[in-house]
Amino acid sequence: MADATNCAGALPCASGPGLAAPFLLVSVGSLIATAVMLSKLAAAAGAPMLGYLGAVWFGAAGLLFLPLVFGRGPLGVAGTLHYGLGAGFLMIVPSAMGYLAVAHVGAGYISLTFAFPVLLTWLIARGLRMDGARPGQGAGVLAGLAGGVLLASAKLAGAGGPGGSVYWVMLATAIPVTLALGNIFRTRYWPAGARPLPLAAFSVLAGALMVLPFAALTEGGRLSLLWQSPELAGLTAAGAAVVAAQYVLQFRLQALAGPVYMSQIGGVAAMTGAVIAVVALGETLPPMFWPAALMIAAGTVLFHNAAAKRRR
Repeated sequence: MADATNCAGALPCASGPGLAAPFLLVSVGSLIATAVMLSKLAAAAGAPMLGYLGAVWFGAAGLLFLPLVFGRGPLGVAGTLHYGLGAGFLMIVPSAMGYLAVAHVGAGYISLTFAFPVLLTWLIARGLRMDGARPGQGAGVLAGLAGGVLLASAKLAGAGGPGGSVYWVMLATAIPVTLALGNIFRTRYWPAGARPLPLAAFSVLAGALMVLPFAALTEGGRLSLLWQSPELAGLTAAGAAVVAAQYVLQFRLQALAGPVYMSQIGGVAAMTGAVIAVVALGETLPPMFWPAALMIAAGTVLFHNAAAKRRR
């Protein structure tokens, strides 16, 4: 962990995130943005989105379990299962929100919502005494929040059209709350001695099993599209690979650097996702994108500078 204040419960602590943490930060943020892009393509191809989410996560869980089954095997199954239920719920809920809203608000906006959780994570961690005060860190998270509020308010102001677009913008904007709670839960209740890979595998499997019944109930007549359409089958397979890679690295980052540092993946996902949405999907940048992006970038720099000074 970056310092002792980030260590909670049984979570393994390191002397500092070093160079591995920034690498994981960029990698996970980029994978999140890629997963959002794939979900937008799936929505455009007519996928039942809860079914697509469940299939992607079920496939990702299978990929994560492969090295456990054929390698050393999962450790501490009982504690891991209990942990996986809570973590899986707090991971699948924001994903479901994003997958359902992406066709209405765009992949760029969904990606940008990932820049918001850092303040919420930091406030909760401070309240639970999981993270110590650092001079300048509060200014960083407030700058990032200001950028997020500016972006969301501009998006809401332009969402007066038909199709309940205001509802979808509000749903997408609520994603950071569950993301922040998930960041805290995964650190605070990390089982003693558990490794990141088994926790990631059980959590992703739990999330898949939670969403699939809702998919069957609401989209039962359309689920066959996921394997009957070659395009959707390919997008599902690609999504499973991306989600598996995302969570194995994300849980490693959580163990290494703690919830507040890890929440910085949102800024990477936000900027990467916005670029992908414009270049690959032909979306237009959300209103007030550049002022918001500058605020988010400035907040990220302030946050990392404060953390570096604390370590020194």
